[in-house]
Amino acid sequence: MALADEAARRGYEVTIVLGPTSLTPMYGVKVIPVVSSHEMTEKTLAELEYGYDILISAAALGDYSPVKRIKGKIRSGKKTLIIRLKPTRKLIQEARKRHKKLRIVAFKAEYDKSPDEMVKEARKLLKVADVVVANDVSKNVFGSNDTEAYIICDEVKCIPRMSKKDAARRILDELQSIARFS
Repeated sequence: MALADEAARRGYEVTIVLGPTSLTPMYGVKVIPVVSSHEMTEKTLAELEYGYDILISAAALGDYSPVKRIKGKIRSGKKTLIIRLKPTRKLIQEARKRHKKLRIVAFKAEYDKSPDEMVKEARKLLKVADVVVANDVSKNVFGSNDTEAYIICDEVKCIPRMSKKDAARRILDELQSIARFS
């Protein structure tokens, strides 16, 4: 949300595909509401057909979804349940296949990894993204007003712990300094 708000403050036309949240983007940001990672992927890909320049895929889409959905309530204590999962579609990979010139910023969430390991994993996404913002979610960044991250492109830049609003400013400043984003 902080990225969408900061981009709008800078005068960009911003569309946000937004899952259930109590957060509301600033006035002037177009919102496309969704309730599942499948719907988020579908609606984002459909929206990209309107000719966007940049996709900032800041959502932590689920890597897996249930194979079968159960209708109704699952009664407690009746039996052991086995939940089968299948991999979900990868939004940025599909966006890259469909839109070769689209500039893509991906986020990479890791858990309890050293900065070197985190950057190494994030660099793998540079096959489909132009820039990757990586952070360690074991450091209590979800649901917090603060974050810390690394911006990975041709070089690596550290964003030390700061407010998400300040981090959004730093990320957009970095994007504007990269030739392919100006």
